[in-house]
Amino acid sequence: MNTPRPFSVVMALLLLLVACDAPQPDVADTEAAYRVWAMDQNLDRLYVLEPGGEVIRTMDQTELGGAQRPHMLWGVPGDPFVYSANTVSSSVSVLHRDTGELVDVVEDVGKAPHAAQPNPQAPDRIYIFNIGPQEVGEDGLPDRGETLAEVVRTGAGGETSWSLERYLDLAGSPMLADSERFPSRRPVCGGFSRDGSRLLVTLFDGGLAVVDLEDWEVVQAWGNDEIAQHGCGFAPSPDGAEMYVTAGGMDASYLYVFDVAGEPELVASHDLSQVGQDAHGVYVDPVREELWVLHRVSDNATIHPLNAIRDPDHSYEVMDFVGRAPDLIAFSPDASRAYVTLRGPNPAPTIPHATVGETPGVSILDVANRELLEIVPLGDQVEADFHGIFIPEAH
Repeated sequence: MNTPRPFSVVMALLLLLVACDAPQPDVADTEAAYRVWAMDQNLDRLYVLEPGGEVIRTMDQTELGGAQRPHMLWGVPGDPFVYSANTVSSSVSVLHRDTGELVDVVEDVGKAPHAAQPNPQAPDRIYIFNIGPQEVGEDGLPDRGETLAEVVRTGAGGETSWSLERYLDLAGSPMLADSERFPSRRPVCGGFSRDGSRLLVTLFDGGLAVVDLEDWEVVQAWGNDEIAQHGCGFAPSPDGAEMYVTAGGMDASYLYVFDVAGEPELVASHDLSQVGQDAHGVYVDPVREELWVLHRVSDNATIHPLNAIRDPDHSYEVMDFVGRAPDLIAFSPDASRAYVTLRGPNPAPTIPHATVGETPGVSILDVANRELLEIVPLGDQVEADFHGIFIPEAH
């Protein structure tokens, strides 16, 4: 064995001391680093986590611009902003994706905004899904329930601002007038065609509408005999040519495949109720080209290969347990880990139903090995209830 000479030892110690005293690079600047944002919709609080689940920052209701029941978090690749739809305060909080800081608040966007999604092809246009049932106000006019709202971003840098541009009354759409096929016109969630010209919108009691975003009208629709109730999960294929949509309830799970390369077309429907119930969160693994579907009631996930997902009898895998009452899912930038928000024992009275969980927080999954690595409890374990999740560097 070679023994270092005393001079080498001294030099090594000096170099170590210099390295310790020198400014260390922010972990956010390293290639392997990323942050996980998880939203507690019961206590109006955003948690920012390290990849291992350590909390590095929280933002309370005031820091979120007075948000009440912040529900969804959405952003698109290359755009500097993330949007939180706040269901009770009827507002949208705009956060900077790099710092998490509040940039602006868009007030009075409609009745019970469920999600606020920027168009990937036109990120300066953000669409709000107002899921609240439409009622007649004191002025004799319908309120802004069952509507879509379009928010437009203008300016740049410190001069950036957001303003409401227009509303689309889905309750008054001729395409959705058949009350048997469309028992309600309350928009739940959505996804965009590949060119960004169409918005696919699931409806509360079943059905799906397609909105032409230039003409601002419903131009296609599938009724509740084709698309089940409470559809919410939307995930595009890596090339944007397909859109995967989930729906279901306490006893059922469904997965739908739409071709969105041109005019949207329903090309496959899968009943997953034998293996899962209440299909909700979805995410495409771009590395292995698989679709992950979370089932909130059965606490599990199904994993579907994209190359066979149109086949009616395609084979898929089941991961038996991903955490109690799993809601939404996001992948790390390298797709090695998945992060799942978990509902709490006293879930928020969300629409359509409140799935009772056990350990509010986030579960961390090993994607390749289909393994639950850790359940990370966050916040008040009696009152917390997690829903929205976002990983800025992965989008």
